[in-house]
Amino acid sequence: MLNWVFGNIVKRKRKRRRSEKRPKGNKPPYEEAKIIAEKGSVEERRNLASHENLEPEILYYFTDDEAPEVRREVANNPGTPLQADLILAHDTNDEVRMELARKIGQLVPHLPREQNKRLAEMALEVLEILAEDQLPMVRAIIADELKHAQNVPKAMIEKLAQDMEEIVSCPILEFSPLLSKHSLLEIVASGISSGALQAVSKRKNLDSDVSDAVYESGDKDAVGTLLENKTANIKAKTMDKIADEAETNTSWHPPMVQRDDLTPKTIRRIATFVSRSLLDTLIKRNNVNEKLVEDVRKVVRKRIERGDIQEDSKNLPTGEARAKELFDAGKLNEDAIVSAIQDRELAFIHHALALMSKLPHEAVQKMMTTPSGKGDTALSYKAGLSMNTCEDLQMKIAKVPPKQMVRAKRVGHYPMTEDDIDWYLDFYL
Repeated sequence: MLNWVFGNIVKRKRKRRRSEKRPKGNKPPYEEAKIIAEKGSVEERRNLASHENLEPEILYYFTDDEAPEVRREVANNPGTPLQADLILAHDTNDEVRMELARKIGQLVPHLPREQNKRLAEMALEVLEILAEDQLPMVRAIIADELKHAQNVPKAMIEKLAQDMEEIVSCPILEFSPLLSKHSLLEIVASGISSGALQAVSKRKNLDSDVSDAVYESGDKDAVGTLLENKTANIKAKTMDKIADEAETNTSWHPPMVQRDDLTPKTIRRIATFVSRSLLDTLIKRNNVNEKLVEDVRKVVRKRIERGDIQEDSKNLPTGEARAKELFDAGKLNEDAIVSAIQDRELAFIHHALALMSKLPHEAVQKMMTTPSGKGDTALSYKAGLSMNTCEDLQMKIAKVPPKQMVRAKRVGHYPMTEDDIDWYLDFYL
């Protein structure tokens, strides 16, 4: 039924899980399929349910199958009628609802509603049920699939954006085009978590009023993320306030220096406290303004005279280069990570964990910048780190709020199952 209404859209947009088995052989004739549905083994029924061109009534029949493996195949099948999906949205098995969330989440943003309004409404009804699922993983899948969608109800997006679980709210807060300036201001004013504030701070072309709200929240990590977002609009007055507070917040220094919207006043202010290497960067980035550069150089000379900075800056390798050098030498180990945590070497830690876990650098960055204790724990386990170091990573580098942290139930032991670890790794890939 879905294929008839939506053509090849479903097949083209749908992404199969890597672990998913393909159906074996061709679809059997209708009468034979009915016998398999009633009397076949679990594997035979599961294989039958995976055929995309299976008769809708048989797929509907399978929604009441006693085996969750069969119902999961039905949930994953793009040929399943929406009436059956409505039943599966209330399934007692978590994996069935997660599989359905992936399929519906990928389908709904591409619905050609004008072709069949009733089916479009039914698909949204399934989506709304899943978006309110009691299991955070189900809601997280929906949020991740809908983060760029423009044809879903705004009320649903706003509810996901205010979800207490950051793994649900953050993708929506960072990307959704349906969140207006007014909505964002209300969400920030409601007192959201640090991770959620950081997600707002990452939004492309963030409005200056929302930037003000992030700054006024007083969350230092969110302000740091705001500074790193070069597309975020920040008023000169607000930037001056940030500069006044930046001297004691060293993590703000690099992103401030790299911004293109600094006023001469702000540049002169931050020149009085950033490191020598950042001063060199500051001068190079503003060398078209000779008067400003000379003012900064005067500040540099004064700081050299009083012993605040060295006369020559050190030419240190990048975090990526140092991580690769240690890895190639067989010396990239937990001790190196522990030392880097103490020195807050974020770039080195991200590249080192990517090498140690054999995961893509982008996935590691996403895990470490979306404050999810479970995601960071899965990454630490994959990288071969101890649980003690995992807790330090969560607290000191990923800035996971205390209530969201994953802690060892027994000293030195990871509290998550391997299945949960694999799910979180798959989620961020």
